[in-house]
Amino acid sequence: MNILDKVRQPENRKLELKRSLPPKAKWLKSIVAFANGAGGELILGVDDKSRDIVGIENPFELEEKISNTIHDSIRPSISPYIQTINLKNRQLLSIQILPGQQKPYYLASKGLEKGAYIRIGSTNRQADFPAIEELKRQAYGISYLDQIFFQCGKDALDKEALHVFFKRLLGIKKPLLNHFFHYVILRKNNGDIFPSFLGVVLFGKENLPELREVDYSKIKVTRYKGIDRTEILSSQFFEPPLGLKIDSIINYTISEIPKTQKLVGAKSERIPVLPAFAIREAVINAIVHRDYSLKGASVQVDIFSDRCKITSPGVLPGALSIDLLGQGISEIRNRSLACIFRGAGFMEELGSGISRMIQEMKNSGNPRPEFEEKGQYFCVTLRTKQQMTFHLEEIYQTLRSKGSLSSSEISKEMDIHQNTAIKRLKELIDLGSVEKTGSGKNTKYKVKK
Repeated sequence: MNILDKVRQPENRKLELKRSLPPKAKWLKSIVAFANGAGGELILGVDDKSRDIVGIENPFELEEKISNTIHDSIRPSISPYIQTINLKNRQLLSIQILPGQQKPYYLASKGLEKGAYIRIGSTNRQADFPAIEELKRQAYGISYLDQIFFQCGKDALDKEALHVFFKRLLGIKKPLLNHFFHYVILRKNNGDIFPSFLGVVLFGKENLPELREVDYSKIKVTRYKGIDRTEILSSQFFEPPLGLKIDSIINYTISEIPKTQKLVGAKSERIPVLPAFAIREAVINAIVHRDYSLKGASVQVDIFSDRCKITSPGVLPGALSIDLLGQGISEIRNRSLACIFRGAGFMEELGSGISRMIQEMKNSGNPRPEFEEKGQYFCVTLRTKQQMTFHLEEIYQTLRSKGSLSSSEISKEMDIHQNTAIKRLKELIDLGSVEKTGSGKNTKYKVKK
């Protein structure tokens, strides 16, 4: 991305624009937050509101000042990459920070507890204790799920569920204890054996009281009537343990996707308006790649008549950015969970799933998937093609539940123009799903038996 395109885009967790160098206390927070996150860039000489290129004076003096201030003020040490850029005959200063390898970083004057910052969207937020602990885990390459769940022993895991799952994973009837250690479902501590958080989330016993500790790892699937959240048609929670529920989560989600009538050969079939693979990939990714250290929210699947939106707690891991999605590049937050899901056939090979999702959406005539980071959440939106194919399913279901109706009655029932209702009804008649009775003002439509 060239510099002009960069300064025109919205500020985000990896980009901040300033007209001039702010007070030290403000811009240093951004440097710390960038290092504690996916890296980032602070560009001076651009008005952050108008995006006018205003430039700066004495960029070389400013570069030395910034470099010395970062060195003196932040612990552990950060080495910025600073360069002067000429744009429209004005000088800009770019301060680039790589993702830190010695997290957590903090302001030396405030200490670790009060001086560590993280990037939430385009803002800097002081890291609380859980956030600092997560930064420490990142520095050691440890997933939250890999930690020992000290609240209970290995007997808290459902042996039957483990055997069923591992038969799918490894093709063996009875897994050995070492298999559970290998996949980080069990861990040793001072000679004792405990389940990991991963083990409890996937295979904890259904009636286990300690499951309340991980209830936030549930998945909520909600189907709405139209294009907003005004009316809920159905809603279902899938709570931990999740190990034997993955297929049910996927199948239920696909079953709730609006359908359209399509002529396949000589027969009319009702098929989802969105490709099953795209739905499956988005939901699996939300479960596998979510940030399990964020306990305030669950994975949400919201199904509307024109789109499906999957929201997962946690932004993209590491230095991965939205513009890299679909290019075969991957970073894994929960490696043990990804290893298990890939071995069990729930996931594509790393780096290939998003590419195929994009292709499947294209092949089905639907728009490209939309990826976005909102605060501490990552969202995937799968939209249907612009034409109102979803009206076919809604009209079909309305006639099925209410019997014979006129086009004007359908128009009022669905809040669409009568001409639109007539066009969709003709399509359903051509597909052999609906038949017309009467004539003139007495014309009615009903589901064909």
